[in-house]
Amino acid sequence: MSNKIIVFMLAAMLVFCGCNSRRKGMLGRLNRPYEDNPEMQERVRKLMGMSIELPADMRSSKQGKGFLWISNNATTGMKNVAIYKVTTADTLPLSVERFCQLRDSVMQINIKGETDSMFITTLKASVKGHFNPKKRRCRYEGLWEMQGDAMGGPFICNVYKRPEGEGLIFAEGFLYAPEISNKKTLLGQLNAILSSINIKNNNGK
Repeated sequence: MSNKIIVFMLAAMLVFCGCNSRRKGMLGRLNRPYEDNPEMQERVRKLMGMSIELPADMRSSKQGKGFLWISNNATTGMKNVAIYKVTTADTLPLSVERFCQLRDSVMQINIKGETDSMFITTLKASVKGHFNPKKRRCRYEGLWEMQGDAMGGPFICNVYKRPEGEGLIFAEGFLYAPEISNKKTLLGQLNAILSSINIKNNNGK
């Protein structure tokens, strides 16, 4: 057996036997297309009582009462995550009409345009909802627009029952990317963020 073959076999043994932890770490980085944002993730945990995985480029934020808006604030492909608590006696599942009412009641106050007369609203006719009883979660998808301005785009929203008492938690991702015709990749990234959510004491998680 040649020296080259022996060296190759030893190298293979190291990879498959002696370097499992390093190999797993490398695979983890390959499967994760972005670096974590531990500061913002901790902020969400403290404010909302949930864990979430956020990419490092989402550093812009605005906080309101029971509300947190996080964005990459990009000039192209602007990705946003909004998490907010809604005090209501409603239980899941919500009708599309009721979902739009509750969403608009919060977004109109917390996300405005250049003036107070410009605010985010939901295009009710575009919204579709689905209730997952196993995860105790409602999922809504549709379109948003800025009232009084030529802005809009798609959104994805998960609605959970608040584990600490009466009310609901909305966690949504929405895009503003008029320059991008195929938004599938960006929506997939927002969906991955929402899928990472874990709410403490939620029996469906």
